[in-house]
Amino acid sequence: MLYKKIIGVLGLLPAAFLAGCGESEVTINYKLSEPVDVEVYTESYFATIDLKGEEQMGTITAAYVDLNYSTAGDTTKVKRFYRVDNSRGYLKNFMPSELAWRVKEVDFAAIDRDMVSITGLDDGYDTLLAHIPMPERWRKQLLNPDYKPHLRRLEKHRWEMDHMLTGTVPVKANITQMLKDQGRLNFALIKIDSVVTRGFENRDHRHCLDYKIYLHETESFPYYIWEQHVNSKIVPEKFIAYTKGHKAEYDTEYEVMMDPETGVPCQEREVKVGKHTMVNPATNDTATFVSHITHERLYNIKRAEKE
Repeated sequence: MLYKKIIGVLGLLPAAFLAGCGESEVTINYKLSEPVDVEVYTESYFATIDLKGEEQMGTITAAYVDLNYSTAGDTTKVKRFYRVDNSRGYLKNFMPSELAWRVKEVDFAAIDRDMVSITGLDDGYDTLLAHIPMPERWRKQLLNPDYKPHLRRLEKHRWEMDHMLTGTVPVKANITQMLKDQGRLNFALIKIDSVVTRGFENRDHRHCLDYKIYLHETESFPYYIWEQHVNSKIVPEKFIAYTKGHKAEYDTEYEVMMDPETGVPCQEREVKVGKHTMVNPATNDTATFVSHITHERLYNIKRAEKE
């Protein structure tokens, strides 16, 4: 069983929208009547399976960030401010996707499910790498110019998953065909198998529509899970020589709980089972291993302080 733990997040405010318990459909709207401040706690668990078939935890990343949501016409704007890091484990300072949460400030603009601009991520990532103490071999690896497009893609991916639904949606149903008919499942780099709405959950004193997306995807950064697998002594030392052909594919359950009235998420959870390939360049021998990755993100509305 994947080990998952979420620590408390501050800030609670009742949502204006409450759906009746017996309601079979809900209307989803992504337009805010006024700006909203949100505190996010994001925590990720990276585990790999040893040769005995036992799960070994390698890295746990965690960060607090603040978000400000606002709208201008049909555009949603989000400002993200990094606050504090609480990561631990082998790759706590070296995994690009998780370092992106620690960039000082990033601004997003989106129309419906399409993120149209991201600013602050590229320069902010370079600045972050310049200040984190690390061995030079890691700094060179993390400065790979191919990483920034991948980091932007991950930001867009989260937005697309959170804003997949629009209009009138059944509260409990397999809505895959409906979304295909609406043209909302046409993604370039992922294959979505199905989308299922699961009813309402209470989070952050909000009534949040819960839905799951079942998808297949490739890993943007397969080197890092390999590094954890072979260099944190999860497997015998001989596998350190398997330095080529790193690939990874994941079967993923991406769960979203979102406020139907505002489109501001309440919670996200990604559970990934990965199959990884590595090759010994001297012998061309190929080996595989399995990873388990879980991402949890809690979105809590900030309360106005009483005077």
